[in-house]
Amino acid sequence: MTETTSTETTSAAHAEQDAARAEQGTGSGGRPPLAGLAEAASSAGTALGRAAAYSWMVVLLLIAWEAASRLYQSPYFPTFSESAGAFFTNWFTTDASRGFVTEQFTTDLGNSMARAGQGWLISVVVGLCAGIALGVSARAAAVFNPLIRFGMSIPATALLPLAVVVFGVTDEMNVSLIVVGTVFPILINTMDGVQGIDRTVIMTARSMRMGKVRYFFTVLLPGASPQIISGLRVSLGIGLILMVVSELFAATNGIGYYIVLASRQFRYVDMWSGVLLIAVIGLLLNVAFALVEARVLRWHRESRKRAGSA
Repeated sequence: MTETTSTETTSAAHAEQDAARAEQGTGSGGRPPLAGLAEAASSAGTALGRAAAYSWMVVLLLIAWEAASRLYQSPYFPTFSESAGAFFTNWFTTDASRGFVTEQFTTDLGNSMARAGQGWLISVVVGLCAGIALGVSARAAAVFNPLIRFGMSIPATALLPLAVVVFGVTDEMNVSLIVVGTVFPILINTMDGVQGIDRTVIMTARSMRMGKVRYFFTVLLPGASPQIISGLRVSLGIGLILMVVSELFAATNGIGYYIVLASRQFRYVDMWSGVLLIAVIGLLLNVAFALVEARVLRWHRESRKRAGSA
């Protein structure tokens, strides 16, 4: 009896040692040591594939632009090569003391981005605060939600004449129009994100008697962050559009003003160089925001992968 028990104990010990060796060999969670590297390589390959596809689409679009302009020879649509030449001539220089950009670049782009940045930041503060407050209070959301949806249905550009009457041709007019157009996507996405947090998580936090500050930073903000990031990204694109539109009709400087002035003076090549500058700025902002989004929401993607593999 004693020998049998001793034999079973020894066998169990050997089994535990074998399991420990297997776990060490495969890494944490029973995964092979190269699994993380393989996943990272696969993710990088996918990102590079998407970038290559987008690059080819842009190249094909530019080729079509060049071919169509040469075929129809319209003064309103110069070739891409002419527009690209004006783009580098008007906005960039070889003078290192000026940071390789022209005075036109500093003046027009600086004023435009200052207006867009002010309007967007105001919308971020107002939209986040109001969205979180309405998301937490179901009663307040029920009262204000119809008004919010109504306000969002009004195009911000329709309020441009009113903004000119109230503020005149000033930076305040441009900023106010950007705020009106960008605050609603942030507000609604934040409110929906807070309301969509798993009730089990909320009840668990309450049972732990979690403080308000800790609850905000560990439950509320992370739980709503995917929706918040989505609203911020949408509003950023809208803000860029409204910046240009407001400057087209009521401004004395800026990229939009430069475009409309060039068109009135029949300088269509310069006009298209301004359009190209806006496109490049929009692309750079989108890429930068995508990198920030990938960094901030990495935990969200990993949790979804774990949930899907469970």
